[in-house]
Amino acid sequence: MREVASFEELSSSIGAEFYAYWERKRGTRRMPSRADIDPAEIKRILPNITLAKIERDGRVRFTLVGTRCVAHAGIDYTNHYLEDLDLSRDLGTNWHEVYRAVCRERRPVFGIVKAFLKDNHLCEILEVLLPLSDDGETVTHCIAVEDARLGRYDVTDLVPTRLALKQIA
Repeated sequence: MREVASFEELSSSIGAEFYAYWERKRGTRRMPSRADIDPAEIKRILPNITLAKIERDGRVRFTLVGTRCVAHAGIDYTNHYLEDLDLSRDLGTNWHEVYRAVCRERRPVFGIVKAFLKDNHLCEILEVLLPLSDDGETVTHCIAVEDARLGRYDVTDLVPTRLALKQIA
């Protein structure tokens, strides 16, 4: 992922809308809590949302994966851990480090991921990852919105998979 300094650089209307929502919910705090996020208030964006629980040991478990994210990935990875996913189609992106940065620095991360489609063409996926905290200090969740720039491609071009579950031997 190529990180950018601000969401404005992404030119994503849903990214901007979601970041503004997160900012409103945050108020004067460092980050909002999971309980502050109301799905009814972000219905239009929900298909592009992932919610991950950050466990005490630092493992990332996806608890909600929106329908567009499922379509982009080619699988529903709800209730799977980050380490269970084969992310090799996302070029130059160390997702473990991205989530560690969100948790360590307790700040949003904005970036662009280049990912291969099934016909080996590249597309860009704009990512906005935002921390959530149940205690006001420790990142307990990460909520993200992804906005795929498919160009002449449709979401079906991302299937059979951009990512997959790792094969267990």
